Amino acid sequence: MESNPYNLKLVEKKPADYLNGEEFKNFLDKNKIPVKRVDNLPRFANQNNIEMKKLVREGSSGSVPTIYKIPNSTQIKNILESMQRNNNSVLGKELLKKKKEKILEIFDKAEDRKETRTSIADKVAKSLGVNCNRKLVRAVLDSKRSSKLEKLKKIS
Repeated sequence: MESNPYNLKLVEKKPADYLNGEEFKNFLDKNKIPVKRVDNLPRFANQNNIEMKKLVREGSSGSVPTIYKIPNSTQIKNILESMQRNNNSVLGKELLKKKKEKILEIFDKAEDRKETRTSIADKVAKSLGVNCNRKLVRAVLDSKRSSKLEKLKKIS
């Protein structure tokens, strides 16, 4: 039984502007778009509006290979931004970890009553180049530095 959940068009030959699964994974890696599992490439491509087709298989065994249209620079930029905003993506998880480390670093270096949650969030956002908010700062400090919170400047 053939599996074609995305109703992809079947083609005889791979067009020049398409990549096979391995080439597509390498292309994503080169563009700093991490994808952990190669078997999830069709789902990834579908979610990011990347055109796909099925290539006619040679022989009678194995699965029908999927080929992927090379995304343009705008698509690549949009994929990266989307992954950075989503804490469940591979890239989002990495960024969240970096944000938490940076929050603790800034808090630990701060002098007494000089920083607020908002100022820490602003510094993290500026240093990492991604959004950070005071709610994340609060959650991280409450869980990791709860005994030292009096160090924060109180806003009245």
